[in-house]
Amino acid sequence: MADNLHEQLKIILERQEELKELKRLMKDIEDDVPMELEDLLESLKDLKKQAKDRKDEHIKQIMTDNNDYNEYREKVQAAKEAIAEAKLKLFTEVMNESREQGDIDMDKTVTVSGMPLRLQTQKELTIYLNGKLLKA
Repeated sequence: MADNLHEQLKIILERQEELKELKRLMKDIEDDVPMELEDLLESLKDLKKQAKDRKDEHIKQIMTDNNDYNEYREKVQAAKEAIAEAKLKLFTEVMNESREQGDIDMDKTVTVSGMPLRLQTQKELTIYLNGKLLKA
């Protein structure tokens, strides 16, 4: 089994190197663009920067002139903080309930304000190779 594991890792590493080289070759070909296209891309980049700058300017102006906007921003921040706190409490409760039942995997339906919600937890197997997540 160890030999088979070793062989599979060797194949993965070889294919990853091959893929990296192929992608580099493709990028070299893609980067060789005509001058006209290069000019268009540069113009597009400048135009996007101008639009972003104008939008930022507009937002700054709104922040100084419109009190409602600032109130809404504060309410949005407060709502985000309340959601984060509620999520933390949910994770803590689920973890405690899982420990009490002695099972990490949980699948149950909870009704909140008349709406059924499915709550699931599971432990997942992940494989790391040299600190990088190896995806299936």
